[in-house]
Order: sequence, then structure tokens, then C-alpha cells
Amino acid sequence: MKNKQHKNELMKKISLIVMSCIIACGLLANHGIVKGGEMSPKVEDTVSIDKKITDSQWLSNNSDTLEVDTAVEDSVVNVVAYFCKGDTCEYWINENEWKVNGKDTVKTLDVSTQVRLVVNDSTSKGYKMSYTFLDVKADSVGDNFRDKMMAMIAERTAKSVIGSTINFETDEYGRITKITNLSQIKKQAKALFKANMEDIAAMPIMQAMKKAIGLDFMKIGNQANTDELVEGYLEELKLLFACHGNQYAVGEHHEHEDATKDSYANDTYINASLEKDGNYTISCEVVSVIPKETVKEVMGGLMGAITEGLKGKKIEDGKDHDGDIKDLDDEFKKEIDKAVDQDAQTSEYLSVTCFEDGWPSSVLKQNKTVMAGRGKLKQKLIEVCRFAQREK
Repeated sequence: MKNKQHKNELMKKISLIVMSCIIACGLLANHGIVKGGEMSPKVEDTVSIDKKITDSQWLSNNSDTLEVDTAVEDSVVNVVAYFCKGDTCEYWINENEWKVNGKDTVKTLDVSTQVRLVVNDSTSKGYKMSYTFLDVKADSVGDNFRDKMMAMIAERTAKSVIGSTINFETDEYGRITKITNLSQIKKQAKALFKANMEDIAAMPIMQAMKKAIGLDFMKIGNQANTDELVEGYLEELKLLFACHGNQYAVGEHHEHEDATKDSYANDTYINASLEKDGNYTISCEVVSVIPKETVKEVMGGLMGAITEGLKGKKIEDGKDHDGDIKDLDDEFKKEIDKAVDQDAQTSEYLSVTCFEDGWPSSVLKQNKTVMAGRGKLKQKLIEVCRFAQREK
């Protein structure tokens, strides 16, 4: 009887921990807390598309100087900024997420943020610019606890940065070379992440988990990688200038890479096109296969972080958790072995369209992770909404 009762309590703990993992995977990974050590490798950190799109193998032989022979100018795309002091361009960043189940998709996140780019100074060596968050609109589209929590965090994050400005510099081609107020951005990113984690930890369901199994959610949040948090602030800005300073051969290209110790097996597809009006588009897709063993390893690392928060804690009857942790680990591994029985596939897509003068007109970035036909699709669409007259 006691063994049966112990097993029931153990399974109750397992179910709560699995729920914690689902919440943590969905929330904390998006805030960049997953880092080296026991929580590596990251499932979403496959081959970097930002690196791929600027890889020298895709570029023209003239890409170092961006000089083009008129005889071949129709066969290359130069991504160069021809900006003027006083140029002002505003964009809407539309962020959406969908659950994927076979051919069916259900939207779970819909947040839009308005930003403004301004050229504050222009010299022969480059540009001094500013990037300001102006407005945010959010729709509640999720129908379950996790989706609603994700929407709440996304909306809060977006609203909290309204009015904030990132100051940066570029070279003469438009490549970002420096974030001039980086220390201020780091402080703001850390403060915002801490506030979000405190909000999550204070939720009734998280308090119930803490009471039932001693889960210390704030302890998990303390593993945050500050550099990754800052990257979350800078992501859309960097996407707008992802291709600047490069020269691409017009046409479609494909490359396959086998798995190495640093990357998963992947295929890269890149395309550069030039329109008659001078506008151009650079697109790149990287498809990676993640072994099921790696997926299990990531979830196991998260489990380790959670059980670490249980050590020394008391359950409702006053007993320690420490004696149950090994049993929890063993049972959790069995459950993961059942759930993860196939390799996962991720697809990352980036498309950048610019006007003839190098101002980005639209950027589309998509991340899709699918295992056994089920997964998630994340999309960011950046579109120009207003361009102010430049100074003459």
C-alpha cells in the first residue's frame, strides 16, 4: 500500500515537472537562458542563418570592395546604403507563432511593434543612426495557459521598451559596426527579464508547483545569459542590416553540409534577385536535422536545472525532496524516451528586400521546428510603413 502511495506521489511530481518543462521550454528558451554546460546544446541553435547569408562562398569575387564591372552589373546584387542625414524610416514588426500538427496550423501569438530608424549623421566613413521603439499592438489568440502566458510576456516585453532608443554606427556600406549605448541596453534587458520571471513565479500555477514540489522558478531564471538577452533587443535591428556590405551573385545556389561536432547536418538554399526598378531581394533557407538523442539531452538538461531547484526543499508534509530526486530523474528519462522517438527537423528562413538606395523595405524571418509532424512555426515580418523626406 505504501509502495503504491509512493508511486502515485512520484507520478504526481513527474507530471508537475513535465508541466514545468513545457512552460520553461516555451518561455525561458525564448528569453535566451539556455546556455553552455548542462543545458547545451540548444535545439534552436542550429547553423546560424545570419552567418550563412554572409558566408563568402555565396558572394561575388568583388565583394571585398563592392566594385562592379558594368558588363556584369546585372549578374550581381550590391547591398549598399546610400543614406542621407535626416533620413527617417518607420517599420511595423509583426511577430506571430503557430502550432503545427500535420497540415493544420493554429495561431498562438500575434504582436506588432512600430519602430523608427533615423540617420543622425552621414560621413564618408559611415553613418550614425538611432532605432526607437514607438508603439505596440497585441492580440490574445491562444486558448490555453501556455499560449496566454507567452502572449502576456511578449506584450509586456514590447510595451516596456516603448520610447527606448538604440544608438548605433555603420560603415560606409551600411554594416553595423557598433552599438554605442550597449551598457544601457544590457541593464534594461536584465531588469526586464527579472521582472518577467518574477511575474511568472508569482502566478498561482507556479506557486502551486513550488508548494507541491519545491520548484524554485527564479533559480532557473538566474541562469540567464545576459548576452542572449541583449541579442533579443537587437535582433530586428540586425535583421534590417543583415546583408549590407555584401555582393551576391544573382541566381539560386544550394549546399549540403554533413554533421560536425559544431553543427548538425544541414542544407542551405540561397537566392539573389534584381528587379528592373533597382530593388533587390536576398533570401536564404537553412534546413537542419537534429538527432533525437540531442533533443533528449536538451530536455534532460532542463530537468537537471529543475531538480536542482528541488534540493533542500520541503514538500507539504515536511519531508525532504533529496531522496526522491534520483527516482524522479529515472522516471523522467523513461517518459522522454517514449515521447521523443524521431529526429527533429528545423527550418530557418530569412528574406531581405531593399530599395535601390539600400533602405530595407521588408524582412521576413521564419523558424520552423517539427518532430513527427508536430511542432511550432515562428515568424517575424518587418515592413516599411513611412519614409520621411531626406535633407538635401
